[in-house]
Amino acid sequence: MELKAVARIITYPRKREGAPQVPLQPQKLAETPPEAAGTDTAPGDFFDRLAEDGILREHLVNERKRLLAEVTVLRTENRWEDIVTLLHPVEEKCPELDDACMASPLRYEVSFALDHLGRFDEAIALARACVESEPENFHYHAGLAYTAYNSLYAAKTRRVTLHPAERKARIELAHRHFDKACTLRPGGVTSFYRRGMLFKQIQNKKDKALPLFETAVRNWDALEAEEREKRHQERKNFVKSLYQLASCLLDAGKPLEALEKLQRCIEEDSASQYLRMVHKHFALAKTYFHLGRLEPALDALRCAAALADPEDDDYVFELMARVHLFSKDTHRAWEAVNRVPPRKRRPYFRWTEADVLLARGETDRAVRILEEAAEKDRRGRHKALMRLVRIDFRRGNFEVCLKWARDARSFFWEQYQNTYAEALLWEAAALVRLKNLQEAARVAEELAATHPGHPHLGRLRQALAEAQSQSS
Repeated sequence: MELKAVARIITYPRKREGAPQVPLQPQKLAETPPEAAGTDTAPGDFFDRLAEDGILREHLVNERKRLLAEVTVLRTENRWEDIVTLLHPVEEKCPELDDACMASPLRYEVSFALDHLGRFDEAIALARACVESEPENFHYHAGLAYTAYNSLYAAKTRRVTLHPAERKARIELAHRHFDKACTLRPGGVTSFYRRGMLFKQIQNKKDKALPLFETAVRNWDALEAEEREKRHQERKNFVKSLYQLASCLLDAGKPLEALEKLQRCIEEDSASQYLRMVHKHFALAKTYFHLGRLEPALDALRCAAALADPEDDDYVFELMARVHLFSKDTHRAWEAVNRVPPRKRRPYFRWTEADVLLARGETDRAVRILEEAAEKDRRGRHKALMRLVRIDFRRGNFEVCLKWARDARSFFWEQYQNTYAEALLWEAAALVRLKNLQEAARVAEELAATHPGHPHLGRLRQALAEAQSQSS
């Protein structure tokens, strides 16, 4: 008797991402129909089911390839919203792939698109799911870390808001997954570069960033030509690592080493132009300035200024003003200041503007500039205040000087939860001049306790002892 075909429906239990994956198993056949009772199972029935499973999995793999190919096209056109529309949420848009635990690459693409759209919380949630599904996947760890870093950079530039506890947690998240990515691919470039940027740009810890940039450069240098060709996408971050390494070396007081790295960076970037020319000329000028080579610094600054937009690249003209000021050419220093419209002069630019005005003998005008800068600056207010301290100390306005020093000290504590050595020094100095020696001695001892290695602590104690001797 001929058996009728029995329809079988193959389904997969819905699992959360990250659950242990098991081989796809079809459901059992429906109960054997009465007319088939007693009939022997056909030889190779297991292989029939296995073949059917393979056909289904092959279909799902091909469907995923098709979607990822479509995403690739959308990526090249920066159509991030379209990627989200196509795939998000994956469990609704691609339920068969999700049921088969094959959706993580799609979630990763959605996370990447959400990151570009500034929807960082959603992007991080999806990236976490990808990491949970494949804990040893380099790309998922690197992607999660980079999204966390991007959110921190967006907060730094005030595009999003992160409260202190959120910021701390986001930094820890980025470090944890950058560290894992570096462990999974110790010969890579990008993860070391990006973790270096996390230290340098977000945490301002250039000393910790420096060895990471060194590793990124060393790893690229160790690659054979064929391997470099395969990993050509990392070359951009190798060039950027050279640039950032030069910056860190300069900050570490190693200008000659910085100059060597920067010159190599410019050479390596001559064809690709990954970095803006204005940035490279500016960095070169800054390095020459630190070396005391003023003419090469000015030459590089002229090149940078020719390419710069004064409204966006004010740092070029600020450095130009400082170099001219160092050369005692106050006329050209003032010309450089005036290249930038007043409304576009950021606080650090105003400090240099005030320095130029002081050199020109326009002290009252410099004071007004610094007072305005101190009022508007949320993070560096203490620097404008300390300039005011020195001006009023020189003018003999010790009461006003004392006020500025205490304001700077208070601001620094509120902003950074630390004592401000320069403010303590000048507070004590003003108190000595005001003959308030008991209070001056107390402040001097606080400076000694909190900053025992301060270079001017000995001079302060000497001035205090001389004042006490004169008053007795």
